[in-house]
Amino acid sequence: MKKKYIVLGVLVAAIAGAWYFTPSLESIVKTLVHKYGSQVTGTDVNLEGFDLSLKNGEGKIKKITVANPEGYKKPYLLSLDGITVKVDLKSLTSDTIIIEKIQIDKPVVTYEMLSLTQNNIKQIQNNIKQFTDSGKSTSAEAAADQKQDKKSETAKEGGKKVIIKSLTINNGELQAAANVAGQNSDISVALPTIQMNNIGAAKNGDSIAQTITKIFNQILNTASATAVSSNLSNLKDVAKENLDNVVGGVKDRVKSIGIFGK
Repeated sequence: MKKKYIVLGVLVAAIAGAWYFTPSLESIVKTLVHKYGSQVTGTDVNLEGFDLSLKNGEGKIKKITVANPEGYKKPYLLSLDGITVKVDLKSLTSDTIIIEKIQIDKPVVTYEMLSLTQNNIKQIQNNIKQFTDSGKSTSAEAAADQKQDKKSETAKEGGKKVIIKSLTINNGELQAAANVAGQNSDISVALPTIQMNNIGAAKNGDSIAQTITKIFNQILNTASATAVSSNLSNLKDVAKENLDNVVGGVKDRVKSIGIFGK
């Protein structure tokens, strides 16, 4: 009888632990994605609705959004919907979390042009490069300090390491827009499938920030190449026309106050 109660007690504790662990895990993942995603891109990155089964390690993420930099009309540069994941549950308690696969279906990248030389993808890519360069500098300083303990190293790397064995992005869409001086023109083209394998495996795991950097870079590089290879001549014409109108308007305004004469 005593043994029966012990088993029952263990079962109740396991159920209670699972009940508390799941919502806390969602909160942790949301916080990490927001913190490190925002650091990497220089804009607001948010995750919505994460659910992970503690039975088989399969989970779903409702949405991840990457906000546009200031000055752009569209709210998001990137919107990732329909994300499914498969996690090695045993790895959750280790230093390196192993994600067996991530599948993203129908992501939307918004390519917005403010002028012929300024667009949101390029701006975010520059932000990521600045973050990466600053990270290299920090890593070099850390490597030079031989007395740095393991705890400090872990803190600088953002805690847990991550390995993603397979990442697939299907049915992506590039929505391109020129939006200058109140005018806009939108077109939509398909993004090619993106496949990434063994992210972080070479170093026994990347930091969360490094993982986010690699994934976002791949998506944005693909989107940028697609924008270049696609027929965006009409879009560029709109941007140029609007930019000329802006410049012309400034000249007209200056002339009206007599600087250039009448």
